[in-house]
Amino acid sequence: MTAEAGPDLLDRDTLDLTGFLRAHWLDVALRMADLPICNAALGVHVTGFRRAGDWRIGIVVTQWFMNVVAVPDAGVALPGIGSKLALQLPAGEVEGIVGAIDGLGRVATASLYSPMQAFDAADAAIAVAEAALVQLFTTPEPAPPPRQPIALNRRALLFPAARLVARP
Repeated sequence: MTAEAGPDLLDRDTLDLTGFLRAHWLDVALRMADLPICNAALGVHVTGFRRAGDWRIGIVVTQWFMNVVAVPDAGVALPGIGSKLALQLPAGEVEGIVGAIDGLGRVATASLYSPMQAFDAADAAIAVAEAALVQLFTTPEPAPPPRQPIALNRRALLFPAARLVARP
């Protein structure tokens, strides 16, 4: 199956994702404003997007969630809505869930925070989102080599200082 295409969907490859998603979530936020899950101190913010293979990756902050949003290039096959999907990013694998956004089609999202009550101000939530995006695109340092085990014998166990003495 390929990503759905039709006259009602925007051209994903030329779309300003940041502006489109911000407008979409601002519209949703109007309908959710009175729900107790919403943190009134926050607004809607969308980070810039970075490319990872056939995907553009960004983070959306709303009053009720902070999610990684992965938008595939046009023609990328996605499983059905609600399916899990492994996104390969420089930091490692991120598990997303396939959903759909009106006018955009299928995307994958991964929750970072929900609900958003841990944040006192929009600036703090935005800073976390921006830092998270940087971390997703940071390749982890390789693990240090394992330490070589010390060869022990009964004498070394009973007299540990003897191990430190150089023998000719």
